[in-house]
Amino acid sequence: MQDTAYRVLILNSTYHVGGAERILQQIALQLRARFEIHFCALYQPGRIGEQMAQQGLPVHALYGTSRTDLRVFPRLLRLLRQIRPQVLLTVDSPHALAYAVLAKRLHRVPRLVIAVHSFGKLQRAREMAIARRLASGVTDVVIALSETHRKFLIEQEEWKARQVTVIPNGVDLNYFTPTGEHLRAEWGLAPDTPTYGIVAALRPEKNHRRFLRVARRIEEVLPLARGFIVGDGALRAELEAEAKRLGIDRSVTFTSAVYNIPAVWHTLQVAVLTSDNIVETLPMTLIEAAACGVPAVSTDVGAVRDIVLDGETGFVVPTDDEPLLAERILYLLQHPAERHAMGQRARQHAETHFDLQTMVQRYAQVLMPNP
Repeated sequence: MQDTAYRVLILNSTYHVGGAERILQQIALQLRARFEIHFCALYQPGRIGEQMAQQGLPVHALYGTSRTDLRVFPRLLRLLRQIRPQVLLTVDSPHALAYAVLAKRLHRVPRLVIAVHSFGKLQRAREMAIARRLASGVTDVVIALSETHRKFLIEQEEWKARQVTVIPNGVDLNYFTPTGEHLRAEWGLAPDTPTYGIVAALRPEKNHRRFLRVARRIEEVLPLARGFIVGDGALRAELEAEAKRLGIDRSVTFTSAVYNIPAVWHTLQVAVLTSDNIVETLPMTLIEAAACGVPAVSTDVGAVRDIVLDGETGFVVPTDDEPLLAERILYLLQHPAERHAMGQRARQHAETHFDLQTMVQRYAQVLMPNP
């Protein structure tokens, strides 16, 4: 290990496929020439963790068996002694945050940075509140994803304003582009088949059931339209059964996880997000769709309005207004010229606000202040 390298340890419970995990992966890949970056998972490494290990990034899994596994923290302390990081970067997972705070209070790491990727937690809210209170006195920087998010963290979560800085998520604008390979042949689509879809893990907070109910409304008006649920998760069997019960199992396709996301957006004409309140902040899926020139229809959650400019790059709809969700999707499917214009504006908006290199440079400044 080179003593001259500026060492960063990124701590999370695990690295399953998700927006926050992919952001951390991109940051590490972009910064590894300037930093010595290690990843630590309290439990299993997860698919993203496995990918990062294959990419040559050091990934340390502590293989905790439960949230009360007393062996995890001693393992973390041994890892900290081995790596000797100058900064510990963690996310708003209650257990990862709690362990990070303990490490900082025991003076095992000089600098603690927390990247917050939610407007609160629907699950384990009490645990998160306790971890946040413990962190308030020892945290050096809290990263918010937008000005809307920063205001929430200061006013509702009671972080000190001087601690909170804004770094929007960014994507590789040379990878996520409006043109390129698509999946129409693979998915059995004719060139003129109207398409729309959601790209999200099959978790309760994404509310795919809402997507299915909206899909039924769309099928009633536009029978040739095809909806796609791109992603996988524990709810797949239940959701497939629900699609069959609604009679839309032939017009809605479950694709499982697809890792060529640009090809997905080159196939889908409308991006959809049906998430519930609180759980979303600045959804990567909508940023990636925008970069690919795809307009979006989303529920009004988190800081979605910072990505989807209502009436300009897509539509933002009240969370519980399923008829309006269907109406907005149908409008874009049935008006190709307006859909194309909105897609162009979405790409321009992504270029201005969500560039990967800008995000990475701002993370570098936070991780190593005054280099």
